[in-house]
Amino acid sequence: MKAKQFDDIKELTDSPIMAQNELKELYHNFDAIFLHVYPNFVEDFNALLHPDEQILLKDGELLNTELRIYALVRLGINDSVKIAEFLHCSPQTVYNNRLKTRNKAIVPKDEFANTVKSLGKMQE
Repeated sequence: MKAKQFDDIKELTDSPIMAQNELKELYHNFDAIFLHVYPNFVEDFNALLHPDEQILLKDGELLNTELRIYALVRLGINDSVKIAEFLHCSPQTVYNNRLKTRNKAIVPKDEFANTVKSLGKMQE
């Protein structure tokens, strides 16, 4: 800024890469905080799924999109539009993901969301 390179700074901060990095940081922070409050969520959630359908996270992942959707459900957010806004995807993507996951469940499909809402104990 001392060199009055305002256009360069504006270009740097307006870049899609910066926004993408900020989103990654937001999701990482969300994941970390959520898992601090519900440390057994992934294991508890996987227990609701058929053994061959359980979610395996990649190295370095705390949650993935599928788990993040249900983390929001666990927090009481059921509206696919609101979930989609938070995850920066379409409501149809959220709907499809939820349907696909319910089809993997060992609990009845109509009870799945309520079962997810009761998962885990808060860390005290």
